[in-house]
Amino acid sequence: MRIFAAIPVSEKLQNEVLKYREFYPDLPVRWLEGKNLHITLIPPWEEKNIEEIKIVLKHLENKYGRFEMKFDEVSLGPNRYNPRLIWATGKAPKKIIELKKSLELLLKMPSERDDFLLHLTIARFNPSEFRRFRAREINDKINWKDGAREFAIMRSRLSRGGADYEIIEKFKL
Repeated sequence: MRIFAAIPVSEKLQNEVLKYREFYPDLPVRWLEGKNLHITLIPPWEEKNIEEIKIVLKHLENKYGRFEMKFDEVSLGPNRYNPRLIWATGKAPKKIIELKKSLELLLKMPSERDDFLLHLTIARFNPSEFRRFRAREINDKINWKDGAREFAIMRSRLSRGGADYEIIEKFKL
């Protein structure tokens, strides 16, 4: 099973993203559905023993407490010269960085990078479609906030229409 660790976003933030989409009705992108919006902590990997992962991650339950995430810009990413997604970004709170490092240690999945960019992917597109965009840049200032209350193990199912995500297990922060 293809799984990953993430922070699901609230219904309130899902609604903010839905409102934002109205500003770009003609973009040739696949907007993520509200239930698929999340903050990735550990990228997808193939896992056979989901029950063991759940047991291991129980060690982090109730260790961090709630924290707030703030997003201040929507832009093209991850590379603005050859983009493939639209995302909301912000400064990563200290607790999310600590949680990510703890997950990496417990899951024995060291990060390839020391920095962590708080980001919420809201749309994906084929890079070849970028030439069809009317505007070559998206740099919209926003003030989106969301309270992180839990993290989750999520399942990723890939299809021709894009990825679909399902929460397997939630863990209180």
